[in-house]
Amino acid sequence: MFPFSVTQQPRVISQQQAATTIHEGSGYELISFDAEKLNVFAAEVYYCEPHWHSAPELICILSGEFSVTLGHSTSVVVEGGMLYINPDEIHSLEARAPNSQLLTIQFAPNLFDETHPAPLMEYASLIHHQERDADKQLRKSVIALVEHLVRSQSSFDRISLVYQLLGTLAATGNSQDDRQQVTIRKKDQQLVKYGIEFINQHFDDELTLTTIADNAGVSYHHFSRTFKKISGYNFKEYLTMIRINKAKRLLKDTHIPITDISYTCGFSCHKQLIFAFNKYCRMTPTAFRKSYITAINSADELQVMTDSRFLPLGEEVIERLRGFMSPCQAG
Repeated sequence: MFPFSVTQQPRVISQQQAATTIHEGSGYELISFDAEKLNVFAAEVYYCEPHWHSAPELICILSGEFSVTLGHSTSVVVEGGMLYINPDEIHSLEARAPNSQLLTIQFAPNLFDETHPAPLMEYASLIHHQERDADKQLRKSVIALVEHLVRSQSSFDRISLVYQLLGTLAATGNSQDDRQQVTIRKKDQQLVKYGIEFINQHFDDELTLTTIADNAGVSYHHFSRTFKKISGYNFKEYLTMIRINKAKRLLKDTHIPITDISYTCGFSCHKQLIFAFNKYCRMTPTAFRKSYITAINSADELQVMTDSRFLPLGEEVIERLRGFMSPCQAG
């Protein structure tokens, strides 16, 4: 699939402008921002392949639960949970329950400067009814900002709420003070980014993990262990997802036989493509092609081409966020 934020439609005010550009052959996302320097959107998500972007991001789980891989660990975040993602940090997620939905807040890099850098820290509140007071304050800041966006209030007040949210976030998380550990993490992140880009560029070859490890100058076992730990997927799983992603694009052309598409995307036979589609897309390639044609007729191509469904950012989302707070806090 495409990385999750390609599904984004910026806020409730304008649903026409695409907010994310995916660099071809890369796991890096170039996220665009308008004058507000903020992207806020809600979506129902099935899974999101490993990717990274320069914009820091706060994720709030609205319903269901997700397995989220971030940094060097994988956590299960249930509804009401919140998670912060540092700039350029590899992350991926996968729904663990039907109708799992989330709210994402992305902050433009130019909100920050040398005096006020983007927060570099670890923050996760996995279960909302085990929150600290600081977590509750952060949630109140999120609600205040979303209310402001939904109700289209003054932009001057909005930027104040953005910085208030960032300030609360910085005060809530644990800063990364261990320089040696940070250096190790950056080195591992760079190794996995190299592997992701290599796979994206050579997915149609008879690619092996040994080939990538040799090109990266590390051992097979070190690369395999690090790739799984940081991306959340083993090498074969990620390679299969990339091949499916490429196959989706080719399936748009109804003149190309599915058997030809399977070989073009690196599958050894069309049965492998069918098996992979059933596993990751919950449908066959033929069913996907039919769904795409239907979506074109209903102007909903984006939803079919991804594994996410955009949700309106409105009062229902606000009520969902408020529902995770006690009555006295929500008032």
